[in-house]
Amino acid sequence: MDLVSVIVPVYGVEQYLDRCVRSVVNQSYRHLEIILVDDGSMDRCPAICDTWAGRDPRIRVIHKSNGGLSSARNAGLDVAGGEFIAFVDGDDYVDPEYVSTMIGAVQDVHADLAMCSVFHEDADGNAIAQMVPVHRREYAPVTDVRRTCPGMDCMRQRGDENGADNVVAWNKLYRRSLWEDIRYPLGKLHEDEFVTYRILARVGIAVLLPDRLYHYVERAGSIMHTKYTLRSLDIIEALIGKVRFLLAEGVTDLVPVFFSQLKDSIYRARQLDWSDKQVRMRLKALFRLFRTIPWSIIRYLPLKDQVNYIGTRICPFLFWKRKTYGGKSVVEEDAQ
Repeated sequence: MDLVSVIVPVYGVEQYLDRCVRSVVNQSYRHLEIILVDDGSMDRCPAICDTWAGRDPRIRVIHKSNGGLSSARNAGLDVAGGEFIAFVDGDDYVDPEYVSTMIGAVQDVHADLAMCSVFHEDADGNAIAQMVPVHRREYAPVTDVRRTCPGMDCMRQRGDENGADNVVAWNKLYRRSLWEDIRYPLGKLHEDEFVTYRILARVGIAVLLPDRLYHYVERAGSIMHTKYTLRSLDIIEALIGKVRFLLAEGVTDLVPVFFSQLKDSIYRARQLDWSDKQVRMRLKALFRLFRTIPWSIIRYLPLKDQVNYIGTRICPFLFWKRKTYGGKSVVEEDAQ
């Protein structure tokens, strides 16, 4: 029986942590190594972790200084001994068959990764709907029927309906070898966007499951509800890396999809004051990085996005000032 390492990053989630750990401890698949990574939490989380470790010998607790979600996940990866890896965020929880169903699916076809569907809920357990495109409905499963596909095909599932479920670290079971020399970037928001596509590129066979086995809890303090800040620009950096990777790997049918996401992310950056010194410095660095996307991308983009690429590459501040604001003087040009 293969050992599965379940990594739970923990920070500021004392209200939810017992439910999370209980859901992992009570998995029907018993051969688990449960790694609770206390990322310097200032509430009762460290004590809760230690209490659980005293109850179940499968639990290992790492107490570390605060370094963020990437740092906590990396700490778990560095000590994990299982043949397979799973992540569960400390404010979420999983169904009792979460591990059993995914490892069974992986073993049936000798796959490298399994991905289950997700139940999106609020803090009271109510289903959260999404806008698609003119009405609200429950988030779609990652697939309608169980099926296998190459790893990169995971990025083709359901498009904009639930693209986040394909990117996140949780709701997946990974063969441990996929993580060799790959870790999460420290100090970045949207850390999954920097990493998941690199993992999927290594996956020979992935199994997609319609079963909603992971409960993602969208609470008031989650990233989805935080204000757009300078750090929010990290998504632009991540998507530039993804587009360059797809071009280099020859996965050109996905280039227009993720270039469009990149364009939309630059558009959303208008929420910041582009004349602010720190914002402008960060944007200048990102636009320099944008120029590393080769000109060859043009042949794969529709005409509108060809214009977006050329304008952003040649004169980004002026281009986005006129495009986003119709000439309104919000993004100030200067002589820098």
